[in-house]
Amino acid sequence: GERQSPNMRLYGLLRPGTPQLLFSVQRRCCAGLSPMRNPLSVLGLSDGASRKDIKAAFYELAKLTHPDVTGDAASVENQPSFLEISSAFETLMSADATPNKAGEWTAANTAARAQGTTKRHWHKPTTTSAANSNGIRRKTLGEVLCERLEDEPAAAQAVWTDIKERQLPVAPKMLDALFRACASNGAGLPAAIGIFREASNLQLLSQSVHAAALVSLIKWCKEDPSSFEQIFNEADERYRTPEVMETMSYANFLYSGYGDGYSK
Repeated sequence: GERQSPNMRLYGLLRPGTPQLLFSVQRRCCAGLSPMRNPLSVLGLSDGASRKDIKAAFYELAKLTHPDVTGDAASVENQPSFLEISSAFETLMSADATPNKAGEWTAANTAARAQGTTKRHWHKPTTTSAANSNGIRRKTLGEVLCERLEDEPAAAQAVWTDIKERQLPVAPKMLDALFRACASNGAGLPAAIGIFREASNLQLLSQSVHAAALVSLIKWCKEDPSSFEQIFNEADERYRTPEVMETMSYANFLYSGYGDGYSK
């Protein structure tokens, strides 16, 4: 079988990422269909709004209402909360979302939608993440913004600008998404390294995130032996531990370009 490194899981070398079951609070509380007010109005949209309009409205509202921005402050009266706009977004992006005779909108239950592609902005807690009393962790604003890149890789620089201007905490999955988008949109390694350097200069990267980012650079943006050398030279001298060097070497083996005799 394929040789495995002990650090492979730690730095997320396997592609694509491990699927996660993401749940919203409403769906954890309700097993069936959950009526809600017109989700278009929640997002400030009118009938006939396109999927592009829906996505744009959601991400703009997320930047205003996410708890990373508002903290513990109560929601402004008559203004939707982040949970409400998330539920509205998920409902509208669901293929089976329709208003009933009373004008109430419903989203399919969790079990029915578990295999769908709709993004859910709550998931299992980790030791470093804020979770509510039900043990459900909300995604950080940075993670939510990076989800935009799955369908819109050309927005990599715009998403990164939002992250750095807000000085949002940076997690490995966020950088992985950003670097993947750079590779997909044609900007490639130069753009990805630019993001990495800015994040380092702004001191947004912990040692572990720094190491994971190097692996993601190799995974998505390495094209030839010289590319690996470029990435290797980006490693901070303070963090060049034997463990990190071994992991980078293994990533280079796994994700070498055609010029090295391997395929991505």
